Amino acid sequence: MKSEIAISFLSICFVLLTLIKQGSGQCKMLLCRFRPIISAQSGLTTSHLNSNLCPYIIMALSEYIDNDVISVERKVTDTYSWMFQAKRENSDLKFILAFYSYLGNRKFYEMYQSPARRRNFIQSCIRHLRDNLFHGMTVELLFGAGMRTPQHYSRDRFADFMQDIQNAFTEEARQSGKPKLLLFGDLHSKLTYVAEDFDVPRIYSYSDYVIFHAPWRGKMFWTGENGLDRLHPNRIYRIDPEDTLNLDYFVKQIVSIGAIKSKTIVHVNLLSAKYYNGVPPIIEAQFSFASFIDYGEVCNMVRKGGQIRRASNIHPYHLYNRYLVFFDDELSVRERQMTLKKIAG
Repeated sequence: MKSEIAISFLSICFVLLTLIKQGSGQCKMLLCRFRPIISAQSGLTTSHLNSNLCPYIIMALSEYIDNDVISVERKVTDTYSWMFQAKRENSDLKFILAFYSYLGNRKFYEMYQSPARRRNFIQSCIRHLRDNLFHGMTVELLFGAGMRTPQHYSRDRFADFMQDIQNAFTEEARQSGKPKLLLFGDLHSKLTYVAEDFDVPRIYSYSDYVIFHAPWRGKMFWTGENGLDRLHPNRIYRIDPEDTLNLDYFVKQIVSIGAIKSKTIVHVNLLSAKYYNGVPPIIEAQFSFASFIDYGEVCNMVRKGGQIRRASNIHPYHLYNRYLVFFDDELSVRERQMTLKKIAG
């Protein structure tokens, strides 16, 4: 059977999801990530949710604080009535709860070190997922400041934790007769760190799917306009053999450290970022990060004039006055989608 790599889209403005409709039908799994604060800012309603575009929606976030129970952010639980309404209107929508902690978090570490405490926590997760009509959860272990070589972390015990979750999900489904809850592994950070800090084969063995987060440059500073093609945060292809900040290189590296294509979800960003040139026009431009902006503001800036260029003839960026905006459009999103399918084989 043909292997496929799925695609996960994270967007500041959910209106952009309409751009990925073409060609999305062959993806094995399509996810969208939902932050309640973003929905409030963008005016997202249940009528905007299209199960053809976004059959699986990740609700973020929940975490571990103490007492071996899951703690869900208040702004997430406040949206549950909205989520229930969406499911009533479209039974094909499936919601996934995002759980995260930091690599090196002492309390989380102490919990998953203990088999008994792991069981208590996992049962707490199952109750919350079932009570609120979720179809599964992600387990995200993030890197925090000063936690590159954490004292409170065990590569093996974390893999045990993932194994226990999958076993508990399977047993609960057997006993209840309900469809099994899905478990998504979620791997952040540089791939060299992922290979060091995670037992990748075990994470894949115990997860239904594993999400890898494609790299992007984020808050950068540089001089001049000549290098803008290279520095676009969402590039697909290599510019030269040494170029590593692109989707093509990233996916091939994922496979090299043990990823299983049929279980891999590549998370790509649709964030738009604005930069400002703080020097007079007679001096070579020096762009520094100003803010992330939604796509409504991108449209407003483009209407003012200026130039739209494309990195590698694909990825758009806009230059106007002293501002530079990196963003995505239908062409660049569709190209990334087709590239992932081609790489998947």
